[in-house]
Amino acid sequence: MKMLYLVPLFLAGLFVVHVLKMLRFYLVLLEQKIELKKFTFLYLKTTFLNLLIPFKLGEIYRIYCVIKLTDCTQVGILSVVLDRFFDTFILLLFLLPYDLLVLRGLTWITGTLLIFLLLVMLAYRMFEPTYLYLNEYLIRSSRSKRGIWILSFMEMLREWYDYTKDLIKGRQYLIIFCSALGWIGEAGLLFMISGYYQIGFGVEESAAYIQSIFSAEKSLIFTAYNRISMYILFALILLFLCIRLLRRKKQ
Repeated sequence: MKMLYLVPLFLAGLFVVHVLKMLRFYLVLLEQKIELKKFTFLYLKTTFLNLLIPFKLGEIYRIYCVIKLTDCTQVGILSVVLDRFFDTFILLLFLLPYDLLVLRGLTWITGTLLIFLLLVMLAYRMFEPTYLYLNEYLIRSSRSKRGIWILSFMEMLREWYDYTKDLIKGRQYLIIFCSALGWIGEAGLLFMISGYYQIGFGVEESAAYIQSIFSAEKSLIFTAYNRISMYILFALILLFLCIRLLRRKKQ
């Protein structure tokens, strides 16, 4: 029975890490004023599915759940994209120096994450001046059906842009802070797992863990951490469902 004294510390750390990740996503959706109980259940079931399905494909289900909860397609899609954006930003602060200084080149995972980050930033920065120019030009110069369709499309994009601004206005640094603390806490948990299996855990193992999230090759540490997280999340989901069932019976 090795290192059992670390079990309570590990469980407490796991709780804190998931609270930080949940808080990060809650900050993105803060203006939607979602009931905390409903949001917590949304986080538990979507995070569980994300751990169950590889390559972060569970985010598609998260989009569906947010759309269903808020009754707004823009919020559903943009909230998840922004949550991934801020999480990717923190990941790249670690992965980019490691790839460039240690590996002497970008891995495909780091490159893909970097492209995603740059595309989102570019789209956000270039939209407003582009919108203002095209809107003025088309109003002055085009009265065709195609021009009217482009204007309508641009207005739809403007709505999405405004939603994006509203989702993160004044909260972006808090979101980044929560994401950074979450990853630091997760690194501590991975260190405990590596101690249990008596294997080293350093910069190389940290990079391998992050790459395991987005690839089919799973490290031992990733598999162990994933399995523990899934068991606990599944237990909490069952607890939520049991409480809901008991309340319905009392009504």
